[in-house]
Amino acid sequence: MSDKPELDAQAALAFMCGRAAPIAEHEDVELASATGTILAGDLIARVDHPGFANSAMDGYAVRTGDCRGRSRLRIAGTAFAGHAYTPALQAGEAVRIMTGAPLPPGADAVVPQEDARREGDLVEVACAVTPGQFVRPRGEHVAAGEVILARATTLRAPEIGLATAVGITRAEVFRRLRVAIASTGDELADPPLPLAPGASYDGNRPLLAAACRAAGFSAFDLGICPDRAGEFARLIERARASAVDVLLVIGGTALGDADVVRQSQAVRFLPVDIRPGRGITFGDFSRPGRRLTLIGVPGNAVPAFVTFHLIVLPALRHFAGGIARVPEHLPIPLAVDVACRAACIEYRRGRLERDAAGTLAVRPLERQGAAMLRTIVEADVLIAAGPRALYRAGERIGVVLLASLPG
Repeated sequence: MSDKPELDAQAALAFMCGRAAPIAEHEDVELASATGTILAGDLIARVDHPGFANSAMDGYAVRTGDCRGRSRLRIAGTAFAGHAYTPALQAGEAVRIMTGAPLPPGADAVVPQEDARREGDLVEVACAVTPGQFVRPRGEHVAAGEVILARATTLRAPEIGLATAVGITRAEVFRRLRVAIASTGDELADPPLPLAPGASYDGNRPLLAAACRAAGFSAFDLGICPDRAGEFARLIERARASAVDVLLVIGGTALGDADVVRQSQAVRFLPVDIRPGRGITFGDFSRPGRRLTLIGVPGNAVPAFVTFHLIVLPALRHFAGGIARVPEHLPIPLAVDVACRAACIEYRRGRLERDAAGTLAVRPLERQGAAMLRTIVEADVLIAAGPRALYRAGERIGVVLLASLPG
């Protein structure tokens, strides 16, 4: 592939997904240990949810036929959550009921306690009462036999809670994707080793390893690869020996004499219309019976972070059996004018803010250096600045919420 024309993020993602199939191996696991895994089949509800008609409010269970105009009803008893009131409600009776308690037989509505006035063992209802009001019908949320979570869904806390609520304790999931992370560069070192002249500590490898683990993948650290072709070849062999699915390499993607990743004949450079970054590398180092896909991101912290979250992370989800999707770009008004490089998209770190009237807006951080890892901590969004040359304050611009990226 030539360096021109440049691809957009979706096209680059489609290129990678079209050249590496998802993993096929799956396993039966307990939901308690399944956070971050991806469903290998649909999950079907075992029971209705709720499993019985119950009250949505603290109040009084009544028969609507007894509540025409101002009505005075005798309180026959109390229904608590987990403790059903079993006698059938008779004409002129009400039952004191708590939120979540089963609706007594014969009752068809609940009057909230704030709409009723109790006097001893009587309750006066003066408001209009309609059948089914403040009642959660059986199966209102989920019906037994219904597909509640589709294949390829990532199991997060809400999904696990929902599955458990309908009687599911185990799930068939794809095994966790195994990702090895390595950095290239003679100038890099790991703390607490002392720094040689011209060297710096590598924060990028821990950054992307943590992002992979947060996404539910298994991440393995393969360290720093020196800027020599022979060392890069040894890195590939170490990745194969580690039985990983993907080797994520940071750096070595430019055209310098020391950029060993891009020099490899097995690697293709994908020019992407994204700044900072401008491109990623992709290669297939598989052998019979053992797959190994290489993805490379730029060496500076911010380009590595941006390209990873916009393109690489969705590709990894595809390889893991999930759905590949470039993160949603939400239209948010700008707090200030933003000048852009024409005809390209530059992702700038920014923060959301509200003015005195409570209107939400986004403001770019003042510092936008490509190596400024601290600005990733300070930002809560990425602003897709471009392709126009100027965006005015108050104008909506595409924004990616960073809190949504890992999961």
